Amino acid sequence: MLNDKTLVMLNDLKIDNQSGARELINKAINVIKSQLNTITNESIEISEIIVELSRRIIDCRPSMAPLINTIGYLIGSDLKSLTKSSILQKIEQFFQDKNDREKRLEDAFQNFITSNYKNDLNIMLISYSSTIINLLTKLKGNNIELYILESRPLLEGHKTAEELSSTFKTHLNIDMAMGKFINKMDLVLVGIDSVLKDGAIINKIGTYPLAVLAHERGVDTYAMGDSFKYNLKSHYDLKVDIEPKPIEEVYNKQTSSKNLMIHNYYFDITPPNYITGIISELGILRPQKFVKEVIKILPIKWFQSFLNNNQ
Repeated sequence: MLNDKTLVMLNDLKIDNQSGARELINKAINVIKSQLNTITNESIEISEIIVELSRRIIDCRPSMAPLINTIGYLIGSDLKSLTKSSILQKIEQFFQDKNDREKRLEDAFQNFITSNYKNDLNIMLISYSSTIINLLTKLKGNNIELYILESRPLLEGHKTAEELSSTFKTHLNIDMAMGKFINKMDLVLVGIDSVLKDGAIINKIGTYPLAVLAHERGVDTYAMGDSFKYNLKSHYDLKVDIEPKPIEEVYNKQTSSKNLMIHNYYFDITPPNYITGIISELGILRPQKFVKEVIKILPIKWFQSFLNNNQ
């Protein structure tokens, strides 16, 4: 049985609409630690409770591939061999490996910028990506000008603009102003929530029209994220839902009209032909090539075992 503290932390993970993947993964790991702290007998069989906890964590953020892959990294495919100490050891190893992936991604990004853009550089961003913000900040000293879309309905672009404006000249624009400024851009950079098995990416809503517009105007669009962004639900041909969100965030008036239907989604899916490349710790690869390389290195069979245990 999950303890009360764990249940509260799970709810916080579910309702957190502001944090990026990095912060949410840390929250998920803290959820696991909270439950492990209640286990005092090292010899107790914990596979059942860990599978239940893993299911609850994944259900909190069903479209977030890095969260699913993190769970897989920690529990593996041999669920019966799980112990408290083995999971805690895997958590420690996870952060070491994560730091290595981030360093290789940083090297790939810096090499990409310095090799392809020698002069002034105009970049358009959408929403909030801690990965993009951290790596751009490390290019301090380069003559970079940023055009940031505010990203409705939650306006995460405001936070992005506030953080990056201390380093670069920054323009904050409403989403539908993307067409006004796209001709000035040298590059569009977007984050990644998930990469699907066909190379399409799930990211904050507005990414799809931005990538289409950039493609139409001859501006390259690159998505940034590591191999843990690969979506295992998609890999096993499971439905990847884009969940509707509270309509009050976009329309809070009282109406009696039966013909007025309000829609609010946080994410959309961008087909791979509109993504020039994915920048990751594997280098800069076309979306379909990224998927092929990820399948070679990412432990994916655990998820099939996990699904079997949840049927």
